[in-house]
Amino acid sequence: MKIFTFFLQVVFTLTLNAQVNFEALHISTSYPEASQKISFTFNQNLSSLKNEKNIYVEIYEFNGDTRIAKEPKLLKKGNLFSSSFLIDSSTHVICFYIFSDNKTDNNFGDGYFVPIYKERKLINSYFKTKASIYSFYGEQLFGLEKSYQKSFDLLEEGLKKFPQLQNDADFYITYMDAVSKTQGSNMEAFKTNEIEKRSNLPEGFYNILEEYYLKLNNKAKSDSLLAVEKLRFPKGDWTLRGLYLAFIKEKSVDKKAGLYDALIGKQLPNERNLQFQASVRKAISDSYKKEGNEEMAAKWSEGLPLSLKMSDLNNKSWAMALEGKDLQTAKQMSAEATSYAKEQFENPTEKKYSDVTNRAWKQELGNNYAMYADTYAYILYKLGEYTEGLPYAKAAATFTKFQNAEYNDRYAVFLQKIGTIANSKKVLEEMTGLGSTTETTKNILKELYIKEKKTENGFDAYIVALEGKVKKEKKLGIANSMINKPAPKFALKDWEGKEVTLESLKGKIIVVDFWATWCGPCIASMPGMEKAKKRLATRDDVIFLFIDTKEHVDNKIENAKEFMKKKNYSFYVLMDNDNKMSNDFDVNGIPAKFIIDKNGNIRFASIGYGGNTDELAEEVLQMVEIAGK
Repeated sequence: MKIFTFFLQVVFTLTLNAQVNFEALHISTSYPEASQKISFTFNQNLSSLKNEKNIYVEIYEFNGDTRIAKEPKLLKKGNLFSSSFLIDSSTHVICFYIFSDNKTDNNFGDGYFVPIYKERKLINSYFKTKASIYSFYGEQLFGLEKSYQKSFDLLEEGLKKFPQLQNDADFYITYMDAVSKTQGSNMEAFKTNEIEKRSNLPEGFYNILEEYYLKLNNKAKSDSLLAVEKLRFPKGDWTLRGLYLAFIKEKSVDKKAGLYDALIGKQLPNERNLQFQASVRKAISDSYKKEGNEEMAAKWSEGLPLSLKMSDLNNKSWAMALEGKDLQTAKQMSAEATSYAKEQFENPTEKKYSDVTNRAWKQELGNNYAMYADTYAYILYKLGEYTEGLPYAKAAATFTKFQNAEYNDRYAVFLQKIGTIANSKKVLEEMTGLGSTTETTKNILKELYIKEKKTENGFDAYIVALEGKVKKEKKLGIANSMINKPAPKFALKDWEGKEVTLESLKGKIIVVDFWATWCGPCIASMPGMEKAKKRLATRDDVIFLFIDTKEHVDNKIENAKEFMKKKNYSFYVLMDNDNKMSNDFDVNGIPAKFIIDKNGNIRFASIGYGGNTDELAEEVLQMVEIAGK
């Protein structure tokens, strides 16, 4: 009898603890299973969207690192929104993304996660999948704050309930990453040592150990483990990793092409891998074309999606316009790309991937059209064809709701040329009020103001009034984004071999910018960083560190030097040759910027570039000011 009671207790624990009990969201069953149809009801009045007009629900079903996106049709009855859907046969975790036109309800930062069961028993992959969402996917998809602590706690819970997960390499890769981010180097070393002591180690664990010792700059140890892995698993996953590395490093297009079949043959034929394969084939085709080998270029481009060709036309026509070369040819190329992008936006024929919702797909197609239209408008402006170019400049700026400063500038200069004073002034006032304008747009607005008023008196107060609300909101947003966690220790060398450490900079506010010479957004953000640096030049307690990372060239120092000389920047560059610092700072994308206070704590962190030079400079200034208090 005691044994039977204990068994029930175990089952009860395993099934009950992971069940969800949301206040605003009700699921029709407590134990949803794969291939089962379930229904749900969202109560708007019990959520943070209580007073919002339009409510939307998107569903993401996760299976490890892959996902399926669904958009169920909602039935509205008062403040209740209901629907049903069929769970995919391979789903491990369901996540509900609930939002309005203005806000997102993410269940107070925890997300709306629903586990999957089999015969009322929790599937153990739930823990790894949900942990990955907390530490990676959730920020991008659902606006969830990245939390390695939540990820770690969840994985620890998984290990306690399912001890067999200790032998699951995929689980342990996620677990060790969370240990590294939350438990410190001593615990990471302890856990790593535990793995090394195991006998008959599964292959995936070798990769964990190899990466760990590389992070410690112990390449010899990492290489010795790789040698053992190769002996034990002659056809293992290491072959794919080796092919990727060889492909990236190879400079000869013929040899690169020779590696292609071996590389692709080891990939699963899923949607995203097919997309990757097409982009690789396009790159090989372009390389052959650059060498003048039209026959091989045609061979490698055969069957490629039309969208890749159009992207290529847009990029090339933009580059030609920047250089002012052969603008008529650039115009023809850009016109073809823009026409295609518009057709796709209005009546898409391109394949939509199953991990993207129709809403997100429509937004992506619209963003492409806006980008191509802006390129075409730029070329037409340089050709003096203002009447033809104005509608395209307007389309780009208005689709992005005046949030792209570069598009706004383009629209503004067209209005300056052929717009009426009253209408142009009205449009630029709206742009300025939304807060994504540069000095170019403001100067044009000033010109229009003077033409209308016959004086510049009162213009400064007029601009302050237009910008006041949005500036206040942005400043509040920056203050609310402040964090306070110890910065990882680092020790990097500059071009002269001088070592710079976190400890050596104690007492200074450090502005860290992770970048690479191949990274377009990094390069685009540099004028804003240069502007911020100049405005803070008199501050002896502020230092800017530009960390060159994730490069794939042989001579990284010469590569960085040549880049800075060509771009005429005088940034203080440190070399993250082994990517250790970027890994320690959890940099998943570049550019990535961090503001570290005088006590060595990270106060602000951001990834990407919004496209506005003045706005970036102002943000950095405000962050430095707040971090110094």
